Amino acid sequence: FDANFRFPLAAVRLLRYAPVKSYPETGVFGAGAHSDYGMITMLLVDDTVPGLQIHAEAGCSGKEWIDVPPVEGAFIVNIGDMLERWTAGLYQSTVHRVLTSGMSE
Repeated sequence: FDANFRFPLAAVRLLRYAPVKSYPETGVFGAGAHSDYGMITMLLVDDTVPGLQIHAEAGCSGKEWIDVPPVEGAFIVNIGDMLERWTAGLYQSTVHRVLTSGMSE
């Protein structure tokens, strides 16, 4: 088992969303609905730039998308598809999207 993890595949990507206002009714998003394919995604939060939304599970609150409130200096950790698969669904990948306000840098 350990031999399979001697040379791990690790990737770091730095992303910043364009300062363009989202219009979901016409299909314009900072990032459209998706789940992340890796194990985890860590997002450093800036309390001045909201926009992350997660998809509600069926029957949760009746609202399809839930706003994730930004907390300055906090990290948001999204579970990815790989971790969901490795845990046989114990941890579930989060479907999310980003609606930009046009106010970011």
